[in-house]
Amino acid sequence: MKPALLLVDLQLDFLSRPGLAPDAAELVSCVEALLTGCRSLGLPILHAQTRVRADGSDRMPHWVRAGYSACVAGTAGALPPPGLAPQADEPIFAKRFFSAFEDPGLEQHLNTLGIDTLVIAGLYLHGCVRASALDAYTAGFRVLVATDAVGSTEPLHATITREYLDGRAATFMRSDALLAQLAGTHAAATASAIEIACIGNRWTTATGRRALVFHPPVDVGAPETRIAAAQAADVGPATAAAVDAWATWRHTDQTTRVALLRRWRAILEQDSAALAALLAVEIGKPLAAGREEMQRALAHIDTAVRIASESPASPAGVRVRYRPVGCIGLITPWNNPVAIAVGKIAPALAFGNTVVWKPAPRAACTSRRVMESLIAAGVPPSVVTLVFGDADTAQALIREPAIAAVSVTGSQRTGQDAASLCALLGKPLQAELGGNNALIVLADADFEGAAAALARSAFGFAGQRCTAVRRFIVEAAIAAGFERALASATRALRIGDPCRDDTDMGPLISRERRAQVAAVVEQALASGGRLITGGVEPHGRSGGCWFEPTLLADIDPNAVIAQHETFGPVALVQRAAGLDDAVRLANGVPQGLLAGLLSPDVAAQARFAAGIDAGILQFGPGPFAIHADAPFGGWKSSRIGPAEHGRWDREFYAKPQVLYGESDGP
Repeated sequence: MKPALLLVDLQLDFLSRPGLAPDAAELVSCVEALLTGCRSLGLPILHAQTRVRADGSDRMPHWVRAGYSACVAGTAGALPPPGLAPQADEPIFAKRFFSAFEDPGLEQHLNTLGIDTLVIAGLYLHGCVRASALDAYTAGFRVLVATDAVGSTEPLHATITREYLDGRAATFMRSDALLAQLAGTHAAATASAIEIACIGNRWTTATGRRALVFHPPVDVGAPETRIAAAQAADVGPATAAAVDAWATWRHTDQTTRVALLRRWRAILEQDSAALAALLAVEIGKPLAAGREEMQRALAHIDTAVRIASESPASPAGVRVRYRPVGCIGLITPWNNPVAIAVGKIAPALAFGNTVVWKPAPRAACTSRRVMESLIAAGVPPSVVTLVFGDADTAQALIREPAIAAVSVTGSQRTGQDAASLCALLGKPLQAELGGNNALIVLADADFEGAAAALARSAFGFAGQRCTAVRRFIVEAAIAAGFERALASATRALRIGDPCRDDTDMGPLISRERRAQVAAVVEQALASGGRLITGGVEPHGRSGGCWFEPTLLADIDPNAVIAQHETFGPVALVQRAAGLDDAVRLANGVPQGLLAGLLSPDVAAQARFAAGIDAGILQFGPGPFAIHADAPFGGWKSSRIGPAEHGRWDREFYAKPQVLYGESDGP
């Protein structure tokens, strides 16, 4: 194999388009890692870039009709980000339309170098990446597409593109696996047997699978965790086992299911302290937050037991009963690896479903412990199966024909990918996708008294919570005083070892995540933002993934950092003329999970509640405890499908069946 890397349309105008998934910062970071790896291997690097004349005369016809122009020669928008700039020996091939092969010089150059394999990354998967991959395939090249290094503004079309190309004209691989293969180290990197799944209540290992390697966020030099990324060939048997188990479990009486869940609750309660300590080590969650998560997990089991045992009222003369859906695919995140997993597994089992669970790999040790607790509680073999893996594993799980429905908690991109795939396959989806939460502070609020709580609501667990406050929208008359009070409270937060009881904030989950957060802050400051406090590594903290809690102001409401969830210890202070202006700013983002108001004015609270577009409203500084009986879910792009928890779980984990003219049967 003689490979080369082709970067397509990674230009600022294209990267700044609304709706890009993954967002520009994440995508550029992934492409930079791929580019650096390929350069270190000495591979040829080629760049294909769209070029439009200054007068626009050579624009694509649909651009002309839309009055649109981009990537004009000589403008900043036509350039790539600095980290993706071509080096002197890396040729650039100009194009007007879709395919990089529009320039005949590209194919000639590849043939001159004797290239037989073309690695493609860039924009957009549904358009120019697709066209370039098809033309490369037509020209006789083997085509590899870096899954995590391509982006799209049209997620459904991107999913269709991948489904069509993968295994036909191209092979899709994540960048780390791709680099390992290009370096010829893939076999060595996966030679040892690594734990990959729990099927039939037995842990299995695999060889020849890509290893996922993680270090504790407090100290990246500490011993690593290694798991294997399950492939479609591994997900299939796990699903088949769960489907076989469903044949019996669906007919198990409710008393037996409830008894299992109560035994599980007792075991988790007994194990709460050890699990909270494990959360502190594995993901850097402070002990107090870990204990709260454990209490929430127990409450979810209590609620599932009660809801599944209830018999909702039926109309006169008919009976409505609820039947299990089948085998459910569950995909859970790393930041709440116990509570979110339990909050999905418990109602799934209570209503008679079986489960194939793919937890986040960064919380593999915690997830293993949760699975062990289920086995200890006596769950029948394969009623719950677990497969370790990454985003590719999640997509393989969704694709499994026997998976009847999918529940996901994760990032915006995770949800978009799942939604596109479920739409193609006709599968019900429940997805909680985070938020870009705003808290409005009016002039009559006691913001000084609330400052400590406000700081914790933004920066607890390093801001790695979907319910964290990202934007403080403050009435202009008090903005200066609010900034001083919140900055002082933020600097007073105790940053340190998450295993200590007095720690407010630990590290970010990874060095990569820390770099992404730092890059977003740097971009915001370069664009005219003002730093109130933070923005650097805490003094005396090295060797881990530390970043000071950071407050920014004077940010354009349309900037990336204002429009999208940073998912780190970063919050903005935005000024508003009054309540109506504040609500406008709060609503002016794609997400709608949580919004809050700090004001004692009852009339203002009513106006806020009437005008805000969010699924969860908070009156007070927070942080608040999520109630297990209340619906959890946002509006707009923060949620797809039914809300989670409480009686709302019945809408997803069970399907109603109405019986007319029934005799005294079961």
